[in-house]
Amino acid sequence: MKFIFVSLFPDALSQYMGKGIMGRASERGIVSLSFVDLREFALDKHSKVDDYPYGGKPGMLIKADVLYRAITSIDQYNDYRLLYACPKGPVFTQRQAESFANDKGLIFFCGYYEGVDERIFDLLSIERFSLGNFILSSGELPSLAVAEAVSRLVPGVLGNAECAVDDSIVNGLLEYPHYTAPRELENGLSVPEVLVSGHHGNIEAWRRRKSLEATLFQKPSLLWDASLEEKDQHVLVEILKEE
Repeated sequence: MKFIFVSLFPDALSQYMGKGIMGRASERGIVSLSFVDLREFALDKHSKVDDYPYGGKPGMLIKADVLYRAITSIDQYNDYRLLYACPKGPVFTQRQAESFANDKGLIFFCGYYEGVDERIFDLLSIERFSLGNFILSSGELPSLAVAEAVSRLVPGVLGNAECAVDDSIVNGLLEYPHYTAPRELENGLSVPEVLVSGHHGNIEAWRRRKSLEATLFQKPSLLWDASLEEKDQHVLVEILKEE
């Protein structure tokens, strides 16, 4: 799968994506990472990519002609999903990540300043997305976040695919808590006894209960779409009664 970024700061993006899980996946040829420098497609001697908006609003806009040349320079760009981080877009979800993971590739173009000339959306088929109802100064961070969320779902990217199955949100619920050594801290806090009991059935039941409990009290809206068995519903009732 290909991840292509159109940005004013391609080196910064390359440095981030070249480390850790994504870096190893790229080295092994599981994913392909490309970075397009937007300034290379400006035609004036100052490599100007932005200008003042018509109508007198303060701020600057990325020029549609520069951005169009940058995106269309990408080989077979029409084969890829084109994404733009924007407050007007729907909030990105794990379900979208799963859908995007089936694509041939994703092209992210990173906005700046007041955004982009609206005509770019008439020139190209672009999907807007958002990470939430807040404003950032540029589109790099949300683009990186989406790319990482999608890449984890590409077969082979994670060395142990099973570690992603129980991740929060992936199975519709928040994940249960985790513990590691030492078994007991200096203040007397210990690892739950069930986790060191060796009884796999009890451990799985405990994890499921804790997952349901976390979802119920921290993000109850997830329960509407979660695939719950009848025993899960009984556990939720028990949790509520205890509270």
